[in-house]
Amino acid sequence: VHCVESVGGDGSTARAVRQALVQCANALPFMGQSIPLGYTAVKDACAEYEWDHVAVPMGEAVSVLLAECSGQTAGNVRGALDFWGLLGFVVVHGAWLIPRPTDMIDLVRPLVHHDPVGALDKTL
Repeated sequence: VHCVESVGGDGSTARAVRQALVQCANALPFMGQSIPLGYTAVKDACAEYEWDHVAVPMGEAVSVLLAECSGQTAGNVRGALDFWGLLGFVVVHGAWLIPRPTDMIDLVRPLVHHDPVGALDKTL
């Protein structure tokens, strides 16, 4: 866990926040347990594959990852994607996968930065 103190701070607030976050995380179920190798293989393949789009239909994503990860079943790949989705490495939304959430953020950031809703309000 990385925390940053404000410019005028002495670091104590960041240390306290970090300690609280680590304590909360350690109390979560399954903390400290091993992650199946197949799950890490799916995460690595998902990160390394050159996806054509920011959001990919889940069926297509599972097919691609099955081809990239030998010895996996469709159920294992989908389970791995759901697992990594809970941790924020990918986004699983219904029948869609966003394999690199940072790509989606980079796509949306300019729109949010320019306040499109505010711009629409001003024109109406």
